[in-house]
Amino acid sequence: MLLFINSCLCYLLWQAVVNNLDDAHEQIDTAISTALKESRPVYISISCNLPAIPHPTFSREPIKFCISPRMTNKMGLEAAVEAAAAFLNKAVKPVVVGGPKLRVAKAHEAFVEFADASGYAVTAQDVSTMIRCNQKSIIFLINNGGYTIEVEIHDGPYNVIKNWNYTGLVDAIHNGEGKCWTTKVHTEEELMEAIATATGEKKDCLCFIEVFVHKDDTSKELLEWGSRVSSANSRLPNPQ
Repeated sequence: MLLFINSCLCYLLWQAVVNNLDDAHEQIDTAISTALKESRPVYISISCNLPAIPHPTFSREPIKFCISPRMTNKMGLEAAVEAAAAFLNKAVKPVVVGGPKLRVAKAHEAFVEFADASGYAVTAQDVSTMIRCNQKSIIFLINNGGYTIEVEIHDGPYNVIKNWNYTGLVDAIHNGEGKCWTTKVHTEEELMEAIATATGEKKDCLCFIEVFVHKDDTSKELLEWGSRVSSANSRLPNPQ
């Protein structure tokens, strides 16, 4: 199992970038309703030249909002349960990992009951438990040393953060108990060597590989998006 972690990345379900007041209501309402319905994070960006401008569609009165109840696909659920049970029954030493969607589905108690009844080991997706349960996963942490997205929108000293020694943190959690191997890589060659080690001589360990990339190592699309947002934020207020 491979786990990729970006120290500055949050997976968002929906993004609303409000650059004008005409569609502000629609964008903001869509983002909020999506977050409520899916129980997942959304991102709302409002240009700094807009908040002080009044608009006739805005009101101080609360707006009534109702979310339709979710309907379960019974056939699909039964098929998923059967497939999961068949997969677990074939495993020699199965380990059940509880992910973040348990909270979204309000299935935490049912998951614990299932694990207790089945006798499977349950982890809380933390490194300590993974080591204790002898997980043989490979974790890649991509360390770019800062908030690259924010830098591309508007740079400043507030974007300089105190970088952590993530590998040292995992070593401290390991504390010599269980099987765990960590390493830092700065080049493509070092990364290939680390992967070879993790899949070879250290394949019986939990392997943590911290990959250092340049703080400006980003995509063309992110650069273009950051430039557009920065330009929109720097506009003078447009009285209406």
